[in-house]
Amino acid sequence: MRCTSKISVKTAEMPRPRLELGTWGRITRKEIAENRWRARARFRDFTGKTRQREAYGASGAKAERNLLRALRSEVDSAGDSIAGSTTVTALSKLWLADPDLTENCTAQTVERYTDSLNRHVLPALGEYMLMEVTVSRVDRFLRNLAAATPGNAKTARSVLNGMFKLAVRHDAIRSNPVRDVRLPAKPKQPVAAMSVDEVGALREGLRAWQDGVGYRGPRRGSDLLDVVDVMLATGLRISEVLALRWGDVDLRDQPTLTVSGTLVYLKKNGLLRQSHTKTSSGFRILTLPAFAVEVLLRRSVEAIPTETNAVFPSGKGTWKWPNNYRRTLRAALKDIESDGQISPHVFRKSVATLIDAEATLEAAAAVLGHSGTSVTAKHYIKKATAAPDMSEILDRFGKNRNEKDG
Repeated sequence: MRCTSKISVKTAEMPRPRLELGTWGRITRKEIAENRWRARARFRDFTGKTRQREAYGASGAKAERNLLRALRSEVDSAGDSIAGSTTVTALSKLWLADPDLTENCTAQTVERYTDSLNRHVLPALGEYMLMEVTVSRVDRFLRNLAAATPGNAKTARSVLNGMFKLAVRHDAIRSNPVRDVRLPAKPKQPVAAMSVDEVGALREGLRAWQDGVGYRGPRRGSDLLDVVDVMLATGLRISEVLALRWGDVDLRDQPTLTVSGTLVYLKKNGLLRQSHTKTSSGFRILTLPAFAVEVLLRRSVEAIPTETNAVFPSGKGTWKWPNNYRRTLRAALKDIESDGQISPHVFRKSVATLIDAEATLEAAAAVLGHSGTSVTAKHYIKKATAAPDMSEILDRFGKNRNEKDG
């Protein structure tokens, strides 16, 4: 007779995984009375303690929504703490106050980033928790934005990249979802630059328009052509030219011009002169060619003292708005039926192209205020592609060309 016995083995329950800071577990719903539901979840706060959190509503779904709203609010209000459950909106506020941004970016850049957040990033992603922001979600958002306005997409990517770098630094997420997102490449446009002869023809047309010769309207003053001449003599940006003060110009023995600031627009302050250039390498002293010295000498004699001491002041003696100058230039170009591609930046590219052709690329970069030559070569120098030398091969087509017909 066989004896059998049952052996019961009690399996130990696996402990529940510990919640990360600022996160919660599974939400349960329970109807506790007619039209009254309770939603409950375990929540681990930023002190490390896990507690029950609950909220109520007329239905299970409403109770859960109320609980989620309360949990997210608690996470977002936890000072500078960042967790996976922090919303993109809450992260944006911490990022805008982060010294890494405020101490390394100009006020104009911070304002541009804030505008991008309010207009594009937060309406699309603001309510997502950081743990919900995936590479594909960011990719979809940026590609849709790029299809409409590539420039806005580029700024939005910079904003998101900076925000999620901050989240990674705080261990809220393991990797930056923006890092692997690439914006669609823009078709490469040829560099637009003018030749010496084209500049001469343009100058004649602008002078006639400015003097009212052959064009309707009164004389328009000398500012339009004078600014063009200074740009062609220096390669300055329009915002740098209009920020020039007489203290930046030295017309003695070897006339020079010091580039020490630029005009910027801030919503809080309006148009103002920023007392530093776009980059540190932009602070430079340029030797002036004779035609620019002639322009500036004349203007110095005619100058009326103003509070700004600007070389090219507005009619009221304040800083001249770059956009107003661009508008006047466009009107003149339209009237003289010039190439619609001409803009203040084309003059800057023309300067770079001429210096590169007659001197060196390094000299062109230094005049433009670039820290290296790569940007100058890629975006500012107009060059034809050099084809390989196939002249000996093609010379075969010339065989018997000089033989007379028999």
